[in-house]
Amino acid sequence: MKQNNLRTYRRRNVTRKSGFHTCDETTGSECIIVNAEKFMSSDNKEVFIFKRDNLQLVNLFKSNLGILCFGGYLFINKKVNICFDIQYDYNNKHYTTLIENKTSIDKNDWNNIGFHIEIPLTGDNILKNVIVKMTIESNEGNFEAEFVSFDFDSLNKKEFTDKTFEKSFHQKTNMCIPYLYYLNTEYSINKYLISDQLFSIGQYVVLKSCNRCGRFLPINIYNEINTLSFSLHCKKLAPCNHSAFRSYTIQNNCDQEEIVKSGINIEDGKVISYYGHQLECKACKKFFVNMPLNPQRNAQQFKEDGLRRRAIEVLINNLLKKNLIHFEFERKNKSEFSKYIWDKFNHKCFKCKKDLQLSEMNLDHTMPLAYLYRLDETATCLCASHNSQKSDHFPVDYYTEDELLELSKITGLSLEKLHSREINNQVLQLLVDNIVWFYDDFLMNPDYQKVRDGILTADKINDSLKRVIKGKVDLAEEYKKVTGHYPNSVTII
Repeated sequence: MKQNNLRTYRRRNVTRKSGFHTCDETTGSECIIVNAEKFMSSDNKEVFIFKRDNLQLVNLFKSNLGILCFGGYLFINKKVNICFDIQYDYNNKHYTTLIENKTSIDKNDWNNIGFHIEIPLTGDNILKNVIVKMTIESNEGNFEAEFVSFDFDSLNKKEFTDKTFEKSFHQKTNMCIPYLYYLNTEYSINKYLISDQLFSIGQYVVLKSCNRCGRFLPINIYNEINTLSFSLHCKKLAPCNHSAFRSYTIQNNCDQEEIVKSGINIEDGKVISYYGHQLECKACKKFFVNMPLNPQRNAQQFKEDGLRRRAIEVLINNLLKKNLIHFEFERKNKSEFSKYIWDKFNHKCFKCKKDLQLSEMNLDHTMPLAYLYRLDETATCLCASHNSQKSDHFPVDYYTEDELLELSKITGLSLEKLHSREINNQVLQLLVDNIVWFYDDFLMNPDYQKVRDGILTADKINDSLKRVIKGKVDLAEEYKKVTGHYPNSVTII
């Protein structure tokens, strides 16, 4: 069958350059391969103590505040809690701060950990006798942990001295630790460690270059879907076939034959990624790509993605002859759907177990909306951060095996379903059966026929479906089989 592609909507024109320099030394397609440092605990609790002296605070965001920050990457084989005890002397006074780690720590996978504290500038602005105690404690007994790219310092990136970045820095900060701080990523954990832990050689870690800041930052090469310092390039259209995004030239001397045995794919001296990664790290993407361009977007453009997602939700409900779950549930049960899910998950985020107010809960389509799954009684209660992280991931690509088992018990979805990566074939078949209605009625909705910034909204909706169908069926061809011509509600090229 000849396939006629519907237009993938073009990106809007950039109306001004960001004005920030791209690094001359790195392109984003280089890497170094290092070994993590492994520690075996003799108890279920261990305290790692780091010390530095005479840290000069910098006036950030013209706010008369300095920032002390700590961060790194941790792989651990048990479920743990982490807290940080920070002590320092400042202008002849002693200060202590206790910080509970706010992120979920996944066992048997890499995790970002860290913190920062803001300190008013007074006197000489020098912190003395700075001590960070990192306590790792497991309820499951002794644990094995691996560390890479740990550092702590005062935040001193020169671009942050201006107020330009203040708002962006504080937005979703907990999702950007530790690469947000622009710390050194190539230090040994022993660089500032003063406690007496002994380390052995751990697993291989790939540190990929950023084409803007020049840092080499960890990617999760064994489990790419759980990204670390770089966003994925071809998450929905993997494998990535773009050489600059998928292959990284190894810059350091290492035993490539041994590295291949560990499960890392190397071809012609390059590490090969399945999904590919963006050329700039998440921090540079946040500050130097997205932030400068966001002012070019008007309020309508910020609503585009929400409009597309709502359209898919409405489409699914129409095909299934269902009402939105909130109305359907409340009519049937005389109670609020959101509270039902909140109660079912004991008022906690399923991923990090953080206590949530009802107003703080995010309802997650446990099986992703993008793949035509309706929001229903199998929804998951998540906090805002983890709902954003899960996005359109299938459960098997976001949760651990233990979490999948627990999620199955709570939602009633089978483990087989939670392990699947299959589009909702029931809804897809209904879409094919109602193909003329889809193009001639649904997409002809006046709101979907509006051109926003030169792009037809109906094209965006249709393109979203094309990406997840992935060759299973050509919707435009199915329409033509019935009508003898292609639809007018979308753009054909």
